[in-house]
Amino acid sequence: LLYQLYVRGGDRFIEDHVDEALAAGLDAFALTVDTAVYSRRERDIVRRFDKPWRRYVNPDSIRAQAALNWTDVARVRKAYDVQLILKGIMTVEDARIAADHGVDVIYVSNHGGRQLDHGLGAIDVLPDIVEAVGEQCKVIVDGGICRGTDIVKAIALGAHAVGLGRLYCYGLAAAGPAGIARLLEILEDEARSALGLTGVARWADLTPNHVRTGVPLMREAGVHSAFPLLADLV
Repeated sequence: LLYQLYVRGGDRFIEDHVDEALAAGLDAFALTVDTAVYSRRERDIVRRFDKPWRRYVNPDSIRAQAALNWTDVARVRKAYDVQLILKGIMTVEDARIAADHGVDVIYVSNHGGRQLDHGLGAIDVLPDIVEAVGEQCKVIVDGGICRGTDIVKAIALGAHAVGLGRLYCYGLAAAGPAGIARLLEILEDEARSALGLTGVARWADLTPNHVRTGVPLMREAGVHSAFPLLADLV
């Protein structure tokens, strides 16, 4: 279990939340590093969805996230004996700096493509980041993990674990907690089949040689496409 923090205050704010996580017996603490500014999210604009946590937030608290820096990371690392994660790393340079600061886990993520929608996908930068940090850090990746085969690809490219975002929400919306349990069962079954059909008996046997890069698929307008609202104009 891990605690992921969006920074909304200064040093004391961060420290209070680390203390809270440790008191709750959580295993790791994650600092979010990819939301220095809010993106222009067209789905929300078209559907008139006004997030209340943005509407009432103090502008100073938003600036606190933008001000998060390597000094803050070093301070948390020095003060606390906790597995420290940085979530939102997308470059080799930042991954190396994080490793040099004693970060335990690099969480490769582009925020589901909802921040900088034409940036590289997390899976695109994953191999280079894994190579850059070597044995210094564990690596987690998320972004578009929707099939067991996606999990197999991510692990083959060097990730130690994957994160689920929208897929988790789909299961919850469909059937509540039982829907989440069912989607995890489906993912497990798909991943097991993919491992067997790939010809390996365990996760540790996967290597980058099991994955080959292809031309990205250009999806029609839809919930997972770069331009989801085009479908409304057809």
